[in-house]
Amino acid sequence: MKDQLKIIDQLSPIDALVILKTLAQDDQIAARIAEVATAHLADNIDVEEIALELFDDLEHLEVEEVWDRAGPKRHGYVDTGEAAEEMIREVMEAYLEELKKYQALGMNTQANQMCMGLLFGLYKFENESTSQFKDWASDAPSSFAWVVVKAWKTGTPGQADIAAVKTFIEEKLGGWQAYLLQS
Repeated sequence: MKDQLKIIDQLSPIDALVILKTLAQDDQIAARIAEVATAHLADNIDVEEIALELFDDLEHLEVEEVWDRAGPKRHGYVDTGEAAEEMIREVMEAYLEELKKYQALGMNTQANQMCMGLLFGLYKFENESTSQFKDWASDAPSSFAWVVVKAWKTGTPGQADIAAVKTFIEEKLGGWQAYLLQS
């Protein structure tokens, strides 16, 4: 068993995926892989943890990078606000892909939790961040909250899902309640 784990530990992500797909050609093994993957994904979501992770990612954006990206460019001028928004968009891409993954797998509860975590992280960034970067992207958190809600809605949440997210917004995101619940 030790030698087997040693080999597994040395696999690159690409090697592991190729091997997993090869093993999944057997229907019984494929069913077991799906079972383990579903259980792993279902247990891997925590609203507070997602919020903290997003908050940290946004908090670590550097104001100097805004300045580097802004200014006259070959094809026009990039405003500092645009540069800051683009940096936030880049951070948000991975999180939105994760949300889409849960939606594609029909894991509505996890998609709801992902949505709530992202909204909470953006809300915390807008209200608690002391980063200089935030000064250049003051409206971006609430704008990206709309992006999150829109992406979440593309997964066609049910009435119970909508009610759960609405309740979360009302209870945790008081300052955004009317703003986000308009849609």
